[in-house]
Parts: sequence; structure tokens; C-alpha cells
Amino acid sequence: MSFEQVQKYSNLLSVFREKSIANKDKPYLWSKQNSDYTSISWLQTYKAINNLANYLKSIGIKNDARVLLVSENRPEWQISDIAIMAADGVTVPAYITITSQDYEYIINHSESMVVIVSSQSLFEKVANAINKLKKTIHVIIIDDFDTEASDFIKLHNWADIQKEVNKEAIDLIELESKRKVRTDLSCIIYTSGTSGSPKGVMLSHGSILHNCEGAYKILKPALEHIEDVLFLSWLPLSHSYEHTLQFYNLYSGNQIYYAEGIDKLLQNLAEVKPHLMSAVPRFYENLLQKISSQMSKESKIKQKFFYDTIALGREHYENGKLPVYKSIYNKILSKLVRKKIGNRFGGRLVGLISGGAALNYEVGISLYSLGIPIYQGYGQTESGPVISVNYPGNNKINTVGPLLPNTKVKISDDGEILVIGENVMNGYFRDKNATDAAFDGEWLKTGDIGEFDNDNYLLITDRMKDIIVNSGGDNISPTKIESLLIMEEGISQAMVFGDGEKYLVAIIVTDMDINDNKEKTKAIIDTSIEKVNGILSAIEKIKNYVLIDEEFTIDNEMMTPSMKVRRFKVIEKYKKELDNLYH
Repeated sequence: MSFEQVQKYSNLLSVFREKSIANKDKPYLWSKQNSDYTSISWLQTYKAINNLANYLKSIGIKNDARVLLVSENRPEWQISDIAIMAADGVTVPAYITITSQDYEYIINHSESMVVIVSSQSLFEKVANAINKLKKTIHVIIIDDFDTEASDFIKLHNWADIQKEVNKEAIDLIELESKRKVRTDLSCIIYTSGTSGSPKGVMLSHGSILHNCEGAYKILKPALEHIEDVLFLSWLPLSHSYEHTLQFYNLYSGNQIYYAEGIDKLLQNLAEVKPHLMSAVPRFYENLLQKISSQMSKESKIKQKFFYDTIALGREHYENGKLPVYKSIYNKILSKLVRKKIGNRFGGRLVGLISGGAALNYEVGISLYSLGIPIYQGYGQTESGPVISVNYPGNNKINTVGPLLPNTKVKISDDGEILVIGENVMNGYFRDKNATDAAFDGEWLKTGDIGEFDNDNYLLITDRMKDIIVNSGGDNISPTKIESLLIMEEGISQAMVFGDGEKYLVAIIVTDMDINDNKEKTKAIIDTSIEKVNGILSAIEKIKNYVLIDEEFTIDNEMMTPSMKVRRFKVIEKYKKELDNLYH
């Protein structure tokens, strides 16, 4: 398919306008209200967007002025995002998990004039940031809570904005949909960053549309027989992955349900019975651990059926077929095991998309063998974000899939994945040096090392900046070793260390109670590491470790909001313990 053939829309607003006119009173955005999911229609969404867009215009938004958006996933998030575009502004999404200091940095760096914030607790963090900056900022609060303006905060209430009838209001969605072009700026997404200050990635309308068009083309055969496709949204909309998926669902005319949070995700899955959902690998790792843990409490026969299901599913996937007797048994297991597990996810899943980090093959193949349709993709904020993805009928679990339509990739001489296409960012906001460093000519440097297999599926083998170079000059992949470690008993998380050293060591986070029985815990971890070392080369083996029971989390800054380990933070905290492992 040629580039011109798929470029039907000139901007994201033109997509929304067309879909709203076509779908009218059909439900579009769903959220929990008094314990039940309720919807607002496409036209109700259109009206709410236009009301907010006109209000934003009235308080000075124009000419790509930035608006910070701080909210959990809910209908008001997408209403705000599209309204900002319709007002000729640029959305700056921010994670709800970051600190007041982070908001201070992003507001200052992006020069945001307006902040849209949902809850009282988030407002307090944002207000602290604004008052420290001593800049006058308009703040629109979505929830109805008591608060007071300050010398630097001009307060506006969401409900009042939506009730206000402005006879002079014009259809800004229609106006801007006719004016904006694909190269125009859509949003600035600040990367969470595994090191240093976050950078503002400038994504155009065309960047996100490129992803929507490609995803629509490859998923259409698996979804076109379904009248109303339902998507369950729970990953933070501030993450480019979920942000673009919102627009893919808009583009496809799908209905979007907003989950209540990770603690109620399995409940929401059973309630919504979605066809599509996305998640990061950490979710799938925890999911498999949870299923396996529950199975360990079942009868011996149920445990046998469970592990036989994984074994036969894996054999069928890896060999392409099964002997007749195994095939019959496998079909029986589909009814006894796979159907029951599928029903826990609503029973209608067509695709669970994994992205944001590398999916461990053992996790992926186990879940896939249990009948969970998991498909791994790859990308980064700077590429819109999708570069490649597996999908129904085209799935190789050990890869990140074939390239998205109209995307080009080449591998540099040192193995780095370079990308070119409309999905690639316009650059980093107010950071020419970082922008120049991110490109090799017109090719985006991903910082990932990879290769294509014989079927032109992309494989990621490592991160360039995460490679450990030991004192002997050997290049070692820590992610490979860490992926093996977390699959073993007693190991919840792991970080491998050894740059410039003669051997590798690790920080091991255990899910066992260290204080309960130290000797027993150490014996289990020793056995697990010994097992992993047995399949590693001499230079990859873990020679010593630090055992801790404090998880790497966003709150302790050991992980980014997109669930990547902040290695420098972990090393900073445990530097003394790591040094002791070499003495």
C-alpha cells in the first residue's frame, strides 16, 4: 500500500469530526459511575470538546500554546486532549505518579499557560509547583472539590465550563480540522527518562495518524466481523503508547472503556469483556505468577492439566503441529483450561498488545499457550511510538513483529536500529543539541540494538546504553540475564551490574520474607542463580549478589513511570553494597 493511499486525513481533528458525524448517538467513552459503567455518545463528546475548546480560546490559548494535562484515564482526558488541539493549542500530558518538582520542571520547560487537573491530590502537587515558579497559570479542575486560588493560580471549574452557554461559540473542531496539516504539532510528551532530565518529544498529527493507519490496516482482518469493538484502557494516557492507542480506537470507531485502576483491572476485564487491551511486560509477568500461584493450590489433576496445556501449546507453537493423539488431548485442554482462563478476561479478547519494554519469551509463550492472545510490539515515544508489532496471523513471540506499514528501518554498522517515516518526531522541544544527537541524517537513532530474522521480523537484542563492558572489554547484555533471573523462584526483580569490572554481580529483589528464614531464602536464591548461570556463558555468569526486599517502584524512583528500571538510581542507592561484592 502506498503512502498516499492511506493518508485520508489531514489531522486528528478531521478524524474525530468524521467519526462523530457517522456514529452520532452511539456510545463512545465509558467510565464507572456509582459502580456501573455508563457511556457518553460521540455527539456528546463532540459538544463537550467544543465547549472546552471555546473556553480555552477565551483564556488565551492560540498559536500552539501549551496546556499541561494531569489526570487519570477517564473520558475527560480525551475530551481535554482534542479540545486543546481544537483551540489551536498543544497538549503536554504528564504522569499522575510524578512529583511536584517534576511538574515544576515540565510546566517551566514547556511554558504551559494552562493546566487541566483532575483530582484534589493532583491539584495540590500542581499548585505547589506553580507557586514555586511564581508564574500566573490558569488551572481547570475536573472534579468538584473545595480549593482556593492563589496569587499565581487562576481557578476554573470543569462543570461550570460545560454548563456555560456561549452564543458566540463557533465549531472550533470543524474550523481547525480544515486548517491543520499532518506536519503540525499535536502534543509534547516528556519522556520519563532512565537518566537525567526528561526531554519533550514533539509529535505531529501525521506521526500519530501514521500509527493509527498502520494499526487499522493490520488489525482489520481480525476485527471486521465484530460490530462493536471494545477497548479497555488502563495504561497511563500520559504514556505515548496508550495515548496513540486512544486515537487508533477513535480512528477505528471503537468504544473505549476506562478501567478503575490496576487493583480492579481483573474485575473490569470480566465486566467489560473487551476485544482489545494493552499492557507492559511487568503486567504479564505478574499475571503469569498470579495464575501459577493460584494453580499451586489446586488438586494434582488440575495442576497436571494446567502444565500440560502450557507444554502442548508451546509444542504446537514451536513445531507448527502436533501428533494426532496430542492434538486430541490439546483440544480437550482448550475446553478444560484455556476457556476458563479466557473467561476471566471476559472471553472475547482478540488481542492483548505488549509494549513499553521487552517481553520475556518464557512469559509470552506460557500465556500464549494458555490461550491468551498476546502480541509483542516495539517502539518509543520518539517514533509515535510504534515501529513494529506482531498481530493475529503474524505472531512470532521471540520477536517484536514485522514493521508497521510505511515504516522503514535499517541496522547501522554497530547494530543500532535506525528508523525513518512519518511516525518519527519533529524533535525535542527547546533542545536542539539533543535533537541533533538523536538523528543520523534523517534516520532516528533508537538506541536499541537489533536485527531482522529470515521472515523480516524485528528482534531486539539489547539497549546500546545498557550494555555492560567488563574490564576485559567484553560487551554483555544485562537485559538478557535479568529476563532469565526473574523467571526463577524467589526472584521478583533483578538488576545486573559490572561495567568496568572483572565479573558480573546482581541486585536481587525477592518476593519472600527475608527476615522469616534468612538461610532458607538465601538457599533458594542461590539455587535460582545457579540454574541461570548454567545456561550462560562464562562472562555472563553472576558471581555474587545483594539480596533486598524493597521493590523497584515509581515511588522510590527506582523505576520510570513507563516501568523501566532506572539503573543509575539503583546503583546510586546500593553503591556501597555493590562495591563490597568485589572485595
